[in-house]
Amino acid sequence: MKTKQKITMLLSLILTILLISTGLSFAYFSANITGTETSTTIQASGGVMNINYDGGENINTPNIFPSNEPFATKNFTLTGKNTTNDNMNYHIILVIEENTFTNNALQYKLTSTNTDGNGTTAPSIIQSGIANGSQEIFLGDGTFESPVNNKDHSYILELFFPETGKSQNDDMNKTFKAYINIREGQYNFPGYNPEKGVNHPVLFTGMTPIKWDENNDEIETTESDSDWYDYDEKRWANAKSLDGSYWVWIPRYAYKIETCYHTSGEDCLSLTGKEAGDIDVKFLKGTTNITEDNTIIESAGYVAHEKDTSMHHFLHPVFQFDGEELGFWVAKFEPSVSYLNDPCRLEPSIENCNHDNLTIKLIPNVVSLRYIDVYNSSATSMNMKNKTETYGWLLNELDSHMMTNEEWGAMAYLTGSQYGADGEVWINNSSYYITGCAGSSVSASRFEGCQHQYNTSLGIKASTTHNIYGIYDISGGSRELVMGNFNNYIGVSGYTSFNLKSLSDQYINRYFTNKKDMLNGISMHYNSQKYGDAVYEVSSNAGRYNGSEFEGEITNSWYLDRSALLFTNGPWFLRGGLFHHTDMAGVFCFTDASGGAGLTGTFRPVLMPIKK
Repeated sequence: MKTKQKITMLLSLILTILLISTGLSFAYFSANITGTETSTTIQASGGVMNINYDGGENINTPNIFPSNEPFATKNFTLTGKNTTNDNMNYHIILVIEENTFTNNALQYKLTSTNTDGNGTTAPSIIQSGIANGSQEIFLGDGTFESPVNNKDHSYILELFFPETGKSQNDDMNKTFKAYINIREGQYNFPGYNPEKGVNHPVLFTGMTPIKWDENNDEIETTESDSDWYDYDEKRWANAKSLDGSYWVWIPRYAYKIETCYHTSGEDCLSLTGKEAGDIDVKFLKGTTNITEDNTIIESAGYVAHEKDTSMHHFLHPVFQFDGEELGFWVAKFEPSVSYLNDPCRLEPSIENCNHDNLTIKLIPNVVSLRYIDVYNSSATSMNMKNKTETYGWLLNELDSHMMTNEEWGAMAYLTGSQYGADGEVWINNSSYYITGCAGSSVSASRFEGCQHQYNTSLGIKASTTHNIYGIYDISGGSRELVMGNFNNYIGVSGYTSFNLKSLSDQYINRYFTNKKDMLNGISMHYNSQKYGDAVYEVSSNAGRYNGSEFEGEITNSWYLDRSALLFTNGPWFLRGGLFHHTDMAGVFCFTDASGGAGLTGTFRPVLMPIKK
């Protein structure tokens, strides 16, 4: 009997080891840097640059697997020679033809050496993530100073597939193909406005730039108008689509939380004298991570309290939506139903409003659209891009979708930075759910009607900039459902389990925890390795709704905004708070929702330019 028990235990142990091994195994694949250069010599205006690639142009690396060591190394040297008075400028591009790995699964590092001390090399780059998709990554500019005779600039490019300590099976059988391209001249950052220091807004067909005069009267302008926007003066770029909907441009940026990282508003007040921390934003050039002052920008390797946004400037993750992005448009106001005779507008109800193809409009001084669940909010937002006759744009110009939790965070962090509101955004206290309204103070109590309209001296305090150029209704008004979900639970959102799990990660931020943490924790461990979403980074803890009331502290976000964990019956994020939540409402407010259609909930669409 004992022998049989030993055999059984041994077989169980072997089976356990096999299961563990299977769960941690990775398929081998090939990753190539393939060159398209037909010559290793560039004839520059000031002379000749010879390029020598150690070991040839190609790197073949079969059988790669997660490791902290590079899976490929490319050594190359540029040699400058001329006898004129013209300097020789060049820039280095990593051209990625194909990358099917997940965002930042692969990373790169550049080490530069000015071997002979002539001119300047492109700066070395610390390990940075590579976004999914085809793209060009600018690695830096270099210069040979004339006259120069056979002086060398040497570079080492290393590619990594780092071990994360977690399952990386999602990156099995993926493909990566790229090559290095050396080009003459200084690099021109496509999409970047050097005079304004931000990426220029990408206008779609039918969009009209707008601005306001000193009396907050609206003016239509042109894309070439130098006074259209100025982020240094907190005048964010605004435009209207053909139907009259208002949109606000969020340019590509990186950020650092300089004070009160993962700290409650109350504790922040005792530490700094303010109920919110300081966020430093660095606008980035084109689709690169290059700043005007050459600040080092991280895009991978975030670990809370070890390598996080309190220690480094990180690229905000929303700017890797489909590769590297220039920026995106956010609806300036909460949505309303477009057509005057629409049943949802005439008689708001779940029966009349909870549909997947409503035509919406983003304007002030109207009642916001409610009685719509997460599924239909998302579908309605995605269908916007197809309604070309209504909005004026072309189908191949943009992606439209419902705001994700991280996109809310991108809006919130720009609001809390040196480019946003001076202090807390004032509440929209309209109990009639009228868009663009403000109370008479930052946390005013409810008001029947619209106490102060969006373009008045007090109404502008309810925008993200405390002037008319910002985004409205992000504190109070209707509560806003965003695409952020817990453990793939569907609640009463209208999704099926299959449809939710099949939804691309571009359109939803997923949060996971195990059953033990879910039952025991009034904690945020499931979120500690997320960043950019204005949750863990700007709060110290969160309460939990037990079905009848909240357990634990629920005002632990900056500005004492509400902070409540998601859970089984409330698996969807709600942001901003409601018109009567007074000091608990705000841009850093987050709480749970079932995802269903109801009286108080709405959503917000965003537009992402499609690269052509």
